[in-house]
Amino acid sequence: MTATTESLAGNRRATPRRPAADAATEGAAFAEEFRRAHRRGRRRAAWLRALLNVTGILLFLAVWEAVPRLGTWVNPVLLPPPSAVFDTFVPMLLSGEIPANILVSLRRSALGFAIATATGVTAGLLTARIGLLHHVSEPILHGFRSVPSIALVPLSVLWFGIGEGSKVALVAWGSFFPIWITTFIGVRDVPAAYLRSAACLGAGRLATLLLVVLPAALPMILAGLRQGIAVSLILLVAAELSGAREGIAYMMSTGHQMFRVDIMLIGLVLLGTFGFIADRLFVALIRRLFPWYTTAS
Repeated sequence: MTATTESLAGNRRATPRRPAADAATEGAAFAEEFRRAHRRGRRRAAWLRALLNVTGILLFLAVWEAVPRLGTWVNPVLLPPPSAVFDTFVPMLLSGEIPANILVSLRRSALGFAIATATGVTAGLLTARIGLLHHVSEPILHGFRSVPSIALVPLSVLWFGIGEGSKVALVAWGSFFPIWITTFIGVRDVPAAYLRSAACLGAGRLATLLLVVLPAALPMILAGLRQGIAVSLILLVAAELSGAREGIAYMMSTGHQMFRVDIMLIGLVLLGTFGFIADRLFVALIRRLFPWYTTAS
């Protein structure tokens, strides 16, 4: 027993101790290598996702191109192939017709969404935090929320005219409700333990709102904003079909009157592209501003 103890003590004396600075350096190098591997993994995943997205688009275009050409049961006038749509798209793009309509539609959608964001988040905060205001406004807001926004197109034109006001008002109206209801639910469902902890630490109303309530309700608010973007594009089409003189939906309406399905398809593709790009930009902005908040897609 004594010999074993002496042997272990001898081994400890024989093994040189590493300096603490070397251990810290090795730890930092390992952490940096881990971060690099993590970034490489994320880049590979992003490239793979982009490759799959492009593959899906190409497959869709290939099927679309083949159906009008191979199937005699499909009228190519009613369903022109992508190559014919592209031949129509290029002259309209070079003439400036498509960029002008895109700018008008984007301006209407962005202005309406901005109004809906300001009013929806404010209304959600107030109705969730002030019980009296919630009970007073509950039947009115929920009643209006149940009314389809498209049903308000004639009234919007009557109140605001056929100019920009009716289009922006309709987009703002439709986008307001998903933003309001998600903000309300997010603020209302903040755990009471958070609020009690803030009160115990001496936080005032404003500090509790900014530092506890809003961060806790952030996922629901962002979900409402994301839904509001999609709703704003839907209502943009309805608004522009009700007497507009420019815009993507107006261009589609003109194509309908001229029996030009290719122009109508160009409008649909543009709207779908806008929706996709707007959603991707929103997700990228959220990841940039709130890196701790992760989105599924």
